[in-house]
Amino acid sequence: MTNELRGLQPQHPTLYQLAPDGASLEFLFAQCPACGKLVFPANVPGCSHCGDPLSNAGKVARPGGGKLLEFVTLHVPLLPGMEVPRIAADILIEDGIIEEGVMAGSDESCLQVGMALRAVAVALPGGETFACRFVPAEGAAR
Repeated sequence: MTNELRGLQPQHPTLYQLAPDGASLEFLFAQCPACGKLVFPANVPGCSHCGDPLSNAGKVARPGGGKLLEFVTLHVPLLPGMEVPRIAADILIEDGIIEEGVMAGSDESCLQVGMALRAVAVALPGGETFACRFVPAEGAAR
């Protein structure tokens, strides 16, 4: 499953990259030189913790994942071409950093608030890019 993803580009290259295993994703953070905390995404114009302009911030790749805070199944497409049903979620990806994400699959019966998630790459139609999707960490196929 993993080798076909290595030649693809990330749909959002400022947010994530393919991990060395070829299936998981790494999230791209900036580490604030003033307070040392992580900021997401890495290209934001300033530190959300202390306001530093991040002009000398280092880029940090961390394993993509997080904690499921809440989720909802969408039954109506919000964008042209969006497949439904689709599960959208709020995910704590790092202390103090909550992002919206899309779960892989459409069966919410396997999801529980508070469960650990792992970010994986999913090839998009057209074969040139991959997107970020989340799966339960303990049940994720590698």
